[in-house]
Amino acid sequence: MESSPEEMAEGAEVVRVLAAVLERLIGANTAVAQADPGKVTKFHALKAPGIGIHQYLERIHKYACCSKECFVLALIYIDRLIQRNNFLLTELNVHRVVITAVMLAAKFFDDAYYNNAYYAKVGGVLVPEINSLEVEFLFRVNFSLHVSSEVFQKYRAELAVHAFCSGRDHPVAQHLPK
Repeated sequence: MESSPEEMAEGAEVVRVLAAVLERLIGANTAVAQADPGKVTKFHALKAPGIGIHQYLERIHKYACCSKECFVLALIYIDRLIQRNNFLLTELNVHRVVITAVMLAAKFFDDAYYNNAYYAKVGGVLVPEINSLEVEFLFRVNFSLHVSSEVFQKYRAELAVHAFCSGRDHPVAQHLPK
């Protein structure tokens, strides 16, 4: 499960762009959540964690050793969660949603992955909680983890556009999985 320095750098760039996308989404949802917080789910914390989503994703990337494709898949899974459940991603639930989505992506896509106890430790949640989050997430997306290559490429391209539009000197397209 060791990654080369080049793979780590490429993954870090994907993580940076994914964090920016999630931060933008959370920012857009803040006003909505204040007016109508909606239903509290298993993914909700009582207060926002002390770690930002970018640092959290960096931690997951460093310790989970999953492929960069997993982060694109995690975004697709999160989008499915949002679309199929009218789910509002906020600072109170994004961390638990992300660790669950990445864990599911690693299990579904990567040849080698860790057990739930390891992901729980990386994500800062208890083992029974990660187990419960996994089941909840799977039911909410109707166990739909398969992603066609067309859908994967669409999300990959959207992340590349987001990276390019964020003013970076080098587009993330060269680092995103093909």
